[in-house]
Amino acid sequence: MKKVVIVVTVLAFCASSFAQGLKGTKVTLKSEAAAVAAQKSVAEAASHSLAATSACSYNFTSGTNNTFLKYCVTVNGNIPQLMTPFNREHIAVGSAGEGYGVCDNTGAVAYFDYADYGDSGNWGAPTLVSQTATSVKIARTTGDGVWTLTQTITQAASTQSVRVIMALKNNTAAPRSFFLMRFADVDVSGGASNNFDATANSAFGWNSAFSSTPDYGLMVQNVGNPVGLANTIPFVQKVAFPPNPCVPGAQLAAGPVTAIDGSLLMDYEGTVPQKGTRTVTMNYKGM
Repeated sequence: MKKVVIVVTVLAFCASSFAQGLKGTKVTLKSEAAAVAAQKSVAEAASHSLAATSACSYNFTSGTNNTFLKYCVTVNGNIPQLMTPFNREHIAVGSAGEGYGVCDNTGAVAYFDYADYGDSGNWGAPTLVSQTATSVKIARTTGDGVWTLTQTITQAASTQSVRVIMALKNNTAAPRSFFLMRFADVDVSGGASNNFDATANSAFGWNSAFSSTPDYGLMVQNVGNPVGLANTIPFVQKVAFPPNPCVPGAQLAAGPVTAIDGSLLMDYEGTVPQKGTRTVTMNYKGM
C-alpha cells in the first residue's frame, strides 16, 4: 500500500466498514465531525444481523495465586475476560475489547470482530469445530466466502498463558494479499491508565513496581516462525479502541509511553496462495 492511489481506495472502503462496527463508548472524539460520525456508527452497528458479543461461551480456569489463570472465549472466538496472576483482570473492564481483524488488500475489504467494540457485519456464523477441557476451536467464514478464519485457543496452564492459533484460508482461485491481526484493549488490574511498549516480537501493557497502581501487566507475544509472511509487527496503540484492519498502524504509539488508556495489536502481513492457508501463533501472558 505504498502507492497513494491504492491507499486512498483501501482507506475509503475500509473506513466505511470500520465505522459500521465500532462502538463509541471509549472513543475520544477530536472534533464535531468525529462526534457526528461516531453517533452514526453506533446506529449502524445496532442494525447488524450478526452481532458481536462479549458473552462467555467457553470458560477455562487453572492454578492459584501466582499461577492463577482464568479466561473465557465467546461463540465468535473473542477473549473478553483474562485474569492472571492473583485474580488480576486485564480485559473485562468496562467495554471488553478483544478480537481479530482481516484486511483483504486484494479486494480492499475489511472484516473484524472486536467483542464490545462491534463487528464489520460481513462474517458468517461461527462453527464450533472442537472443544476440550483446555481448548476450543472455532471456524468462521466471511460473508462473501473469500476467507475462512479458524482459531484454536488453548489454555497453557504450565506457563499461565493463553495460546491463540489463527489459520487464515484463502477460498478463492487466486493469490490474495492480507493483513491479519489480534487486538486487545488492555486495562491492567482493572485500571485504564497503564504503561505500554513493544519489542520485535511482543507488545505489552503494565504498571510499574512500587507505584500507586497494582504492579502487574499483560503481553501478547508472537510464537514460532510463521511461514509465508512478509511482516510480523507488534503495535502499541495510543488509544483504547480497535484499529481499522486495513490501516493497522494509524494509532501507533512509539514506546515506551506512560499513563495512557492504550491497547495492544499483533499484526501479520503477507500473501496467501490460491486455496492456501497461512497460520500464526501468539500467546497472551501475564506479567
